[in-house]
Amino acid sequence: MKKAIRFASLALVLACEPLFPAGNSVVSVPAEIQHFGPLLVVATHEDSPDPETYRSDLFSDKPEERMRLLRAIGIESIPELHGLWIAFLHDHAGEDQGKVIGQFISGGMLVWNFGEPGSKQVVLGAGFDEASGHPLELEAVFNLKDGHWTHVATLACRCEMGSRGEPDNFTRPDKPLPQQELVVTLHRRTVGRSEYHAQEIRFRLRGGLLWPLIEFESRSTICPIGVIVGPNCHLTKTDFESAQLIGEDENLIPGFELVSWSGNPPAADRIVMRLYNPVCAPYSWDETSFAYLPSPLRPAACGVSSKQASRQRSQTPSGAKSPSHE
Repeated sequence: MKKAIRFASLALVLACEPLFPAGNSVVSVPAEIQHFGPLLVVATHEDSPDPETYRSDLFSDKPEERMRLLRAIGIESIPELHGLWIAFLHDHAGEDQGKVIGQFISGGMLVWNFGEPGSKQVVLGAGFDEASGHPLELEAVFNLKDGHWTHVATLACRCEMGSRGEPDNFTRPDKPLPQQELVVTLHRRTVGRSEYHAQEIRFRLRGGLLWPLIEFESRSTICPIGVIVGPNCHLTKTDFESAQLIGEDENLIPGFELVSWSGNPPAADRIVMRLYNPVCAPYSWDETSFAYLPSPLRPAACGVSSKQASRQRSQTPSGAKSPSHE
């Protein structure tokens, strides 16, 4: 789609805030431009060649060839992305621009399965200068459907950013990819590195748009000023997991939960990190909103697997109450 048409359509789409609509009767269609903290997600809807044709540009040591790739994913034609690119170059003013463009610190192309049945997704990633404290990370999402490639979105962040498919398929590469979610993680460290935070946003592709499914802080480490890591620091780890929820009739209903653990990093002479005090927040999948929504149901157990929860529940005497969870 031409850029003029893309921005004309922008006025016709609903904004993506808040992420979760109130009730199931309202569907919040992802906006053409989505913001998640420093992360920018721009829908493109552009016909594309097979992204394999960009591989040589991605790994080229020639700035002009790398710029050809960056132009193809909208770094100059899309104003919001161009603004990030100009800010990145401004932070490196006085340096040779050819060398700045030529110093990718990461790059790759992975095939995943977070779209609709019968489609295939390729994510092409490129990053600049993460070690300087003034990075630019880019990821372009391509979709193959009915034999036709489309560049559906570009993600950009002036931050440390990583992505993965969840669940992954690294252990069984000979098997077809399972239905996945695109998990994007943003990393933030304070000056002096006394604090670290990781924000996780999960997406799936539907109708040519990346739909945000859930967003939460997945990791945090807070240390006294001047301390990088050690037993005086406080660590919180939060994972999104499948769970059994207890229904109104005390029956078990498949659902999900955010499980948060806290603890302290080990001393230098120890290797075990002890995490404790699990806190669980229940969620259910809502097909109308196409998102994970907070659930009024309570988890059958907190901080244990679904099988363990079922086993504990079967061993609970009749009439006894299950442990309460936040």
